[in-house]
Amino acid sequence: MRGILRSTAIGLAALVAAAACGGGAAPAASAAPAATAAAKPKFELATYMYALQTKGKIKIGTREDNVPFGLKNPASGKYEGFDIDIARELAKGIFGKTEDVDKFIEWVPVVSATRIPTLDENKADFVIATFTINEERKKQIDFSDVYFFTGQKILVKKTNTDITSLATLSGKTVCTATGSTSEKNIRSGNPQARPLLLDTYAPCLLALQQGTADAVSTDETILFGLVKQDPNTKIVGAYFSDEPYGIGVKKNKADRQGFVEYLNVELKAMIADGRWTAAYKKWITPVSGDEKKAPK
Repeated sequence: MRGILRSTAIGLAALVAAAACGGGAAPAASAAPAATAAAKPKFELATYMYALQTKGKIKIGTREDNVPFGLKNPASGKYEGFDIDIARELAKGIFGKTEDVDKFIEWVPVVSATRIPTLDENKADFVIATFTINEERKKQIDFSDVYFFTGQKILVKKTNTDITSLATLSGKTVCTATGSTSEKNIRSGNPQARPLLLDTYAPCLLALQQGTADAVSTDETILFGLVKQDPNTKIVGAYFSDEPYGIGVKKNKADRQGFVEYLNVELKAMIADGRWTAAYKKWITPVSGDEKKAPK
């Protein structure tokens, strides 16, 4: 990657020996234990990664209730999920390998409608939150390469036999997140559907359970998480959209020098060395039943 200098951890070992001899005494020796220090990766001074190292903190926008991608565990208070594991690896690429990279991370909760404002207002250095890349958004912010790929489907109660596709949502109340691509896909794909717009998908599931919504529609992988929460629901229909997820960054080339390029290099490295696959197997496979080695 042009302009970015990468370094590996440098092992430093020191051995000091002192010997004293006299008066018939046996030689005495003392040795300091070997010391190994993991150095932080090195970046050029003008890069955004160097600025983050200097601050000692990176602010990452993500979701708090989006199983299996991003969840703030109510018991431990820790963030967990596929997006969270990817975010932690990206932070390690800046601050170095550490047992607790969270000490360098400030997690910033976002919902669909607040992802771009969170970047514009400098509340987060990047947002990783099932963030679909599209042309309209690319006019407002920058994106990394695709790190996950899915498509939109529909969730209904297991007893529902009327809703089987986007076309059958006519006259039905379908819940989705405000400001999401899912909302736009429903409106454009079936203008006769009645969108119920909420901030996140957890209340959408509740609306389905209580009968105030006939269906929930969003990316299939998010729906997998809802099915896991309520096995009395099912996913129906074929994909009616392509949803390539990217990591969002504020559109400011001078201020964010080298940052998108850094994210792309790190994502490629995660896919190549198996870290991406490990995160997929840990978080996505239990709800999807498949395994992958790359986003698509």
